[in-house]
Amino acid sequence: MRQARVGRQFPLAENAPLMDVLTHLHLHHEGHPTNAALLLFGRDPQRFLPCAEIRCMHFHGTEIQRPVPFYRIFKDTVFGQVDMAVDFVMSKLNRSVGTRAESSQAPVRYEIPPDVIREAIVNAIAHRDYTSAGAVQVSVFADRVEVWNPGTLSAPLTTESLRHPHGSIARNHRLCEALFLAGYIEKYGTGTLMMIRECIAHELPEPDFVQRGGEFTTVIWRDWLTNQVLAEYGLNDRQLQAIVYLKTNNVITNADYQKAVGCPQRTATRDLNELVKKGLIELGGKGRGASYRLLNKRAINAPNAPSESE
Repeated sequence: MRQARVGRQFPLAENAPLMDVLTHLHLHHEGHPTNAALLLFGRDPQRFLPCAEIRCMHFHGTEIQRPVPFYRIFKDTVFGQVDMAVDFVMSKLNRSVGTRAESSQAPVRYEIPPDVIREAIVNAIAHRDYTSAGAVQVSVFADRVEVWNPGTLSAPLTTESLRHPHGSIARNHRLCEALFLAGYIEKYGTGTLMMIRECIAHELPEPDFVQRGGEFTTVIWRDWLTNQVLAEYGLNDRQLQAIVYLKTNNVITNADYQKAVGCPQRTATRDLNELVKKGLIELGGKGRGASYRLLNKRAINAPNAPSESE
């Protein structure tokens, strides 16, 4: 109520009676709370809607593996689920700490902007199909973050239209209204455009939006070497394995390469030199201390990025 009054000009007083608030938000029917009311403000909403939860997983590599190395299930109101899921993801991402040259507190920069992660998770919770037995799933991989939810885009929205200015079409209107009043969403259809803009600003590829059957997935890349980009380089299977190894372990030596892909030293040297020439990895050190890392590079599949003249 406090947030809604300050940020959204909500007309009711902060201490307004509960039933007045629920009536204003259309969150009760004939004296009983609606499903949206339970999801937003209920005690133990999963008692009545058991699949209204968010499942978060952390995988050390780039593929789903069992058993899951780190797995958490968050059950709470939709507000609590968003906050806990965002905290989960941010705790698994790399971050760098700057200097205090500009302020009294050293700035922290995450490899993926927190607003992008938050938007993907909020969208999944706000627009999922709550009649489905599926739960929202968030998977953190070595090269990407995937946010999955049951449900399809509301017509006439398409995965392509999400990349251009579009209107906001809510699946769960009452839920979205409360999330808007609390400052979690904007209701202007600008969320996906913000995600694209922020990823480009952080020199990351644009997010992928995938509609497959009755499922919707947002893929946020942690580096510029997406599967689509790698496919354009014509790498052999050994080199592709090495890229996956680097995304998981950050550094690889010639000996590591031989062991990881099962090849002799001469082949490893040739493959690694080719990866350097293609601009995918960079060499550090000499002789026995030589090692290779992925090359940091501006996202190359960002058609909406501003030109240098802009």
